[in-house]
Amino acid sequence: MRSSLVPPLTTPFSTPAATARIRREMNTAQVELASGRIADIGLKMGGRSSLLVSARSQEMLLFGLKTGAAIGAARLTGVQQSLELATSSAQELLKSLSPLLSGQTPPEQVSAHARSLLSEFATAVNATVQGSHVFGGKNMTEKPLTEYFSQPPSAARTAVENAFVARFGMPPADPAAAAITAAQMEDFLDNDFALLFASPQWENLWSKATDEGVKSLISLHEITPVTESANNPAIRKLAMAFVMVAGLGIESLNAETRQVIARRAMTETAGGIAQADRMKGEVGYRQERIARAQERLDVQHNMISKEIAGMERVDLNAVASRVNELSVRLETSYSLTGRLQKLTLLNYL
Repeated sequence: MRSSLVPPLTTPFSTPAATARIRREMNTAQVELASGRIADIGLKMGGRSSLLVSARSQEMLLFGLKTGAAIGAARLTGVQQSLELATSSAQELLKSLSPLLSGQTPPEQVSAHARSLLSEFATAVNATVQGSHVFGGKNMTEKPLTEYFSQPPSAARTAVENAFVARFGMPPADPAAAAITAAQMEDFLDNDFALLFASPQWENLWSKATDEGVKSLISLHEITPVTESANNPAIRKLAMAFVMVAGLGIESLNAETRQVIARRAMTETAGGIAQADRMKGEVGYRQERIARAQERLDVQHNMISKEIAGMERVDLNAVASRVNELSVRLETSYSLTGRLQKLTLLNYL
């Protein structure tokens, strides 16, 4: 009896390996259809994939610059808002000094108002943007300006009162201060008192800020400061004026001596406001630079993003057709595999 071999019932789709390959191709095609991007850039682009890597690096750099510029812009906006509040408090102080000179407003009332305004001024200088103190220079983690009337008494207040006692033999607001002459007060303000607002006493008693501010890279070739310093002369002058009126006991002084303080406070306040306005102008110039840099970065980022999209983009129509084709092949493979599994040798005997 002659025996013959039964021909294998196989197709290109019927082996497990073929089915697995079709399934992998199907998964890849579905990923591309969902994302609109090539699933395996290295396989698709080959040696040209280095162009995409370079473009991606440029995109990340531009994104980092845009983020840094946005943070810098927010900080400078915070600086401008703080300066507005600080100068607004100073303007209020200035308004209260003319009635004090003419005797129209009781000194106790002016002193109490100045104390409140000093607190507002300190709050403005100690303002934060995203948790960073914008008047701290490089030290953005600590409040840059001392709260003068804090409890326990601040080092600045203690130093002012000690200087007053050392010069006049009594603390501020003592009734005996009525005997202080205008000339004595002028000398005190010019020397003992003024030294407390000059370096190094200012840094030791009042400020935790650094002179130099934080600088931010706002474009590939531009750097600009994005914080200010509480050591700025404008801040010192305004602090001095507030303390003169709020902390030297003007209610206990005689009228002539009180006028010395009022006039000096008006001079310092006006000077401080003028310097603060110059600061606003400088900060505004930096804001304009950042705005222009952001516009350029947006253009560059859009261009590189389009370039990347062009390299990664797939033809959705072609991919959809590929998915349909692979679906048919996969169904065919599963069907044939199922039939083969049902076959036994008994079917051929």
